[in-house]
Amino acid sequence: SGYKQFLPGTPQKVYHFTNYRRSIAEALAFDAARPSSLLYEMTATGGFKLVGAMYHAPQRASMEQLDERIPLGIARWHRHVNLCFPVRGDTARWRETKNGVPLFGPLGSIATEEDCDATGGRFVENLFGWMVHVNAFASDPKVVWGSEDGAHDHKAGH
Repeated sequence: SGYKQFLPGTPQKVYHFTNYRRSIAEALAFDAARPSSLLYEMTATGGFKLVGAMYHAPQRASMEQLDERIPLGIARWHRHVNLCFPVRGDTARWRETKNGVPLFGPLGSIATEEDCDATGGRFVENLFGWMVHVNAFASDPKVVWGSEDGAHDHKAGH
């Protein structure tokens, strides 16, 4: 085990449970049998249903190195860059929106350090390096190496 929920208490389409020891080890060596994160959807009864896994690669990894881990021809490696987060401990701010769009996090509208500073946030240039999601139980083969049926929007550098 050793997996801990990322952003507990924050509603999400897909919940990430990360094993930080595995994530650190993954920077040095890739082992498909030991994913750094497990991906879950919330069930109607409030439980969690396993839908896939996520793997990391270091921020400095080249396209060739990513291709060696999981081929670029099938996988959608991505990074979360230029993000604004609430200051540590201020969990209520995760729910803040402007015109119905979240302000903070990967789906947030703030993408510059200047704008993040103006909202009293914490700017992160690159969160966790490279990552790829494997939606192992998806019925559509196109979604297996994709992004949870659109749950993650990887546009605008996020």
